[in-house]
Amino acid sequence: MNKTEIKILPLTADENLIGKITSLHKQIFDKDHFTARFDEKLLNKYFYLLLSNSSYKICAFKDQEVIGYLIAGEKLDNVLKKFSKEYFIRLIILLLKNPRFLLEKFLGLMTRLIRKNKKSKADMRLFLIASKHDENIKGVGKTLIENLEKHLIEKGITFYGLSVRKHNQQAINFYKRLGFIEEFITHKSIYFIKKLS
Repeated sequence: MNKTEIKILPLTADENLIGKITSLHKQIFDKDHFTARFDEKLLNKYFYLLLSNSSYKICAFKDQEVIGYLIAGEKLDNVLKKFSKEYFIRLIILLLKNPRFLLEKFLGLMTRLIRKNKKSKADMRLFLIASKHDENIKGVGKTLIENLEKHLIEKGITFYGLSVRKHNQQAINFYKRLGFIEEFITHKSIYFIKKLS
């Protein structure tokens, strides 16, 4: 697929568009990702809050179909904290129904209490990126990242970061090919950083 066939448009908190993003998220992210366990209504609320509070969000389209999205910004962890407080009971129930995630959250908490919590040097973070896996659609993720980097350079931002689960070798290889370098590793993630020129 040529890049010219991929349309990159701003991603808004529009209810119809959020529904398309939610559907794509459910298709792409496996059950290893906690948000993939959310029901559609909760996932819509999650995306609404993220999109309402992130500084950079774009969507890739082919014809009228959403084939990818990217959400980036600063202090998006605060958005997650707000979401967790607002939907605390629902999230606890989900954790209890999915004990693996409960154990993962517990281990993460214990690790943070025992070790000094590492923090990335990059305030600007690529928080979430997804693109449809299809042999007929190639280069969507790279196009989304190139679009983000162009915007960041225009805004005078010289570097940004992201994190990826340690076992997600496909994503790790993708980010390394795009020039990201490893910043540090936690119990479940690798943090990457990229300098922009």
